[in-house]
Amino acid sequence: MVCQCTLNFLGYSALALIAYRIFTAVYNVLFPYFIGAPLDLHKKAGAKWAVVTGATDGIGKAYATQLAKKKFNVYLISRTQSKLDETKKEIETAAPGVEVRTYAFDFGASTKAAYEPLIKELEKVEIGILVNNVGMSFEYPEVLHAQEGGLQRLADMTTINCLPPVLLSAVALKQMSERKAGIVINIASAAGYNEMSHWNVYSAGKRFVLHLSGILRAEYAGAGVTVQAIAPMLVATKMSKIKRASFFGPFADAFVAQALRTVGLVHETTGYFSHQIQAEIMNLLPQMVRDKIISNQTLAVRAAALRKKAKAQ
Repeated sequence: MVCQCTLNFLGYSALALIAYRIFTAVYNVLFPYFIGAPLDLHKKAGAKWAVVTGATDGIGKAYATQLAKKKFNVYLISRTQSKLDETKKEIETAAPGVEVRTYAFDFGASTKAAYEPLIKELEKVEIGILVNNVGMSFEYPEVLHAQEGGLQRLADMTTINCLPPVLLSAVALKQMSERKAGIVINIASAAGYNEMSHWNVYSAGKRFVLHLSGILRAEYAGAGVTVQAIAPMLVATKMSKIKRASFFGPFADAFVAQALRTVGLVHETTGYFSHQIQAEIMNLLPQMVRDKIISNQTLAVRAAALRKKAKAQ
């Protein structure tokens, strides 16, 4: 028979574990977004240039605009030059006196040779902040072999979501570590927190970004460099196809305003307090329950997308 003292110990241990997890969840929601004092980004960056990939839409454009308003020069990198020119004009209007440069680059490229011209241009500026934002998602969730776009879509998604943060971080971290200052912000997704059925390559790629960020954080811990991973949930952007903002789905500008205040306060976060509430609640649930909720939501999204597709045809 188990003695009473052992049962008491196990009971108190369970209560202590539950209390710790609840305290951690509350801390993760409140501290970075409401309690912690935002740090001086210029001091943490140590240089005036902010490089942003995927900078002409959504979260990337919001990071570029808000960093420009904070008096960083911004280097915009995206695929289409006309959209880069338009974004450049908007930022120059919003933040007079800030220098804005652009570079048109297709991140579907997968060779060192393709990256070399971009790397040479980036080496000409002192990079204080690098925002690895460029990414690619599916039209709708589907099993791996049936994904719309086939093998080419899978190859492009793997490349675009994984390769840029590796190569561009390597370029930026070289000069940041020599300077003993700098900030790397890797935009992942809450999809990387779980093994999400029907989101396969997207979920796996975002997990890669989270994992890479943790490794880089450890490697450059003594170099004065801040490496942060942001794992958003739904944000009202063109990629998410959400047109109206809500409590759990903010516009990109509101999202980035909160995400930027967390730099240096927390290594990894969703970037927005309501997203963090959702993440912490999900984290408190047993794995089996969490997987079931995610699966049901995913299949509902898939069914709605297939109905819309059938109707359009």
